[in-house]
Amino acid sequence: MIKRLLLPTVIVVLGLASCTKDKHSTCMLEEGIPHHADSVIQTVGDTRNVPLILSTIDSLEQEGELSKVRVIFYKTVAYNLREEYRTSFVLYEQLDNINVKKLTDLCDVECYVYSYNNYVRLLCEMKRYDEALNVAFTVDKKLKAAGHNSFIDHHDIAQIIGNCQLNLGQTQKAAASYQRALQGIHNRLSIHSDPLDYRECQKTMNAIARIYIEKALYNEAAPWIQRQDSLYLLADKHPHRDSVFQDEMKAEICYCKALLAHAQGRNDEAEKAYNDYLSTQTSKVTGNIINNNEYLLQTQRYSEAADNYRLLDQYMLEGNLENDLENIGRYYIPKYQANMLAGRTDSALNIANRVAQIYDSALNQQKLSLAAEVAAVYDIQGKERQIAEQRSKLYQMRLVAIAVCLFLIVISFGVIIINHRNHLKKLKQEHRKLEDAYDKLDTTNHQLIEANKRAEESSRMKTNFIQQISHEIRTPLNILTGFTQVLASPNIELSGENLQEAKKKIEENSKRITDLIDKMLDLSDASSEIGNCCEDDVMPIDIATQAVEKCGIKEATHLNFNIQLSQQAEVQHITTNKEYAVKALTLILDNARKFTRPAEATGMSVGKLKQRVTLQIEVVNQQICFIVEDTGIGVPPEEATHIFKEFVQLNEYYDGTGIGLSIARSLARSMHGDVMLDTTYTGGARFVLTLPVNQ
Repeated sequence: MIKRLLLPTVIVVLGLASCTKDKHSTCMLEEGIPHHADSVIQTVGDTRNVPLILSTIDSLEQEGELSKVRVIFYKTVAYNLREEYRTSFVLYEQLDNINVKKLTDLCDVECYVYSYNNYVRLLCEMKRYDEALNVAFTVDKKLKAAGHNSFIDHHDIAQIIGNCQLNLGQTQKAAASYQRALQGIHNRLSIHSDPLDYRECQKTMNAIARIYIEKALYNEAAPWIQRQDSLYLLADKHPHRDSVFQDEMKAEICYCKALLAHAQGRNDEAEKAYNDYLSTQTSKVTGNIINNNEYLLQTQRYSEAADNYRLLDQYMLEGNLENDLENIGRYYIPKYQANMLAGRTDSALNIANRVAQIYDSALNQQKLSLAAEVAAVYDIQGKERQIAEQRSKLYQMRLVAIAVCLFLIVISFGVIIINHRNHLKKLKQEHRKLEDAYDKLDTTNHQLIEANKRAEESSRMKTNFIQQISHEIRTPLNILTGFTQVLASPNIELSGENLQEAKKKIEENSKRITDLIDKMLDLSDASSEIGNCCEDDVMPIDIATQAVEKCGIKEATHLNFNIQLSQQAEVQHITTNKEYAVKALTLILDNARKFTRPAEATGMSVGKLKQRVTLQIEVVNQQICFIVEDTGIGVPPEEATHIFKEFVQLNEYYDGTGIGLSIARSLARSMHGDVMLDTTYTGGARFVLTLPVNQ
C-alpha cells in the first residue's frame, strides 16, 4: 500500500537525521547537542548506499565516536532498508543490556526509543503480535523508571499496539490504544504543527482506519476517515503548505474511502473515491500502482489489475527487490490470480514458469556448498573410480526429482486458486439470496458478515500456506539436489554401500515432500470449512475406536495402550464432524506413539521396559474431553503454545514435519473445540482434545 512505500523513506529521514535536528524538532525529547558523528552519518545516509553507511558506522565506532545505542540504531535502520531483518533482530536483542538510567545524553535516549519503535513495528508486520506487545510494555516500564516520557503513549507506538491487540481479538483494548494514539496526535499538534507533523499524524489515523476495514469493523473505521479529512483541511491552510504531503494525504484518504464504501455496498461512492485517488500524483507512482491493486481485485476488475501488474518488473528493479521466495507470495501470486481470473491464461502460465525459475535459481546457488557438505560426510575426497556408465541414469534421476518438486508446487498453487474461486462463488450465491429475500434483511446481513469472515480467513490461510510450504520443502529438496549433484559428478567415486545409502536418502526425502503436501492439504481443508461441518450425531467411543485403529497404536510393540471411559461419556451423544474429530484424535495419538519410542540417536536404552499411553474419555462442563496421556519425552511448559505452530518440532532425533499438532488444533477449532497441553503433568505429555456436546 501507499504507507508501505513511504515507510523506508520516513525511517531514513527520521532515523539518520534525528540527532541533528534543532530544538523545534518533533522527535527530540529536549534540546540536545548533536555529535559530529551524527552529522557524518546523516551526510552518508543521503546517498542511500547501505554498504557505505555500514562501513562508516564501523569506522566511527572503532574511533570511539559513537555510543553502543547509537551503533545499534543506525545499523538496524541500514539493515532494515536491505530487508536483512534477522541481522537487525540480533542487534535489537542487545538493547536489553543497555541501562536506560545511565543514558545521560538525550540523543542516546532518542536512539534507544526509535530503535524499539522500529523493533515493535517489525514484529507487528511479521504478525508476531504477542511478542510485539511484550516488548512495547517492557520498554515503557524501563523509560518511566528512568524518568523519561511514556513509550506507549506516542501516537505511532499506540497505533501499532492497537493493531496487535485487534489482531489478537482484543477489540476493547485496541480501541483504548487508538484513543491514546489520538491523544498523542493532539499533544504533538499542540506543540508543533508543521506540514511534516500533519503528515505523520494523518498516517497514524489512516493505519487505524485501514485495519478496522480489514477486520470488517466499518462503523469504527468511519470516524478515523473523518478525522483525516479534518486534518487534511488544516494542513491545506498552513502558511508553509507542502504540496507533496497534501497529495499523499489526499491519495491515502480517498483510497481508504473507496475500500470502506465498497465493503459497505455503496458502490457509486466507492467509484467516486477511487477516481479521486487516481487524480493524485501519488497514485501514479509505480509502487502505488502495484500495491493498490487490492481495490481492483475486490471489485473483480481483474483485467485492470492484470494491466497494472505489468509494471511489477519495473517496481522490483526500482526498489532493488530480489526475486526471492518471499516476494512470490507478496507479488507474483496476486499477479498470477489477476491474469488467471481475467482469462489471460498464457500470461498466467508465463508467471507460473517465472515462479519455477525463481525456485530453480535459489537451488542452483546452493549446489556447490551442498555438494561439499555431502562429500565431507562420506569422506569421498581423494577417491578415484570410474562412474561414467552411471552418469546418464543419475542425471535422469535428478531431472525426475526436480520435475516432481515443481509438479507439487504447481499443484499447491492450483489448490489455492480453486479454493479462492470457490469462495468467490459462495459470495455470489449469498448476494443472490439477498436480492430474492429482501424482507429478511437482518438474517441476510448476518449471512453476508459470516461469508466475509470466511473469505478473510481463506485469504490469511492462503498466504500462510505459501510461506510455510516454501520454507519446509526447501530442506528435503536441497538434500535431493545435493545427492544428485554428487552422483552426477564425473570426478566423484562412490562405493556400492554409499550408492545404496544415497538412493535411500533420495527415496526418504521424496516421501517426506509427498507427506508434507498431504498434511498441508489437510490443514488447508480444515481452515477453509470453519463452522459449516458439524452435522454428525456420534458417540465419543466410536470416534476413539476409529482413531485408535487408524494410528495403529495398539500394534506398537514399545508401549502399553488402554482406553478409560467414564460412565457419563459411555452414553453421551455429540453433534460434530465425525471425520474431522477422528482425524484430530488420530494425529494426537500418533504424536504420543512417536514420542514414546526409545531415542536411539541419544544412546538411551530402555531394555524390556515398555512406555505407557492412556486415552481417557470424560464429560466436563458440556464438553467431551479426549485426554491422551503418555510417559514419553514430554514438553517443556514454556513450549506449550509454541508446539502448536506449523513446522515446530522440539526433538530433532524424531522424524516428522512438525505440523501434526497444528492440524489437530485447526480441525478441533473448526468444530468449535480445541487442543491444549496440560502443563501440570510431568510424567511425559498430556494433550486434551475438547469438543462441545451440542453445536
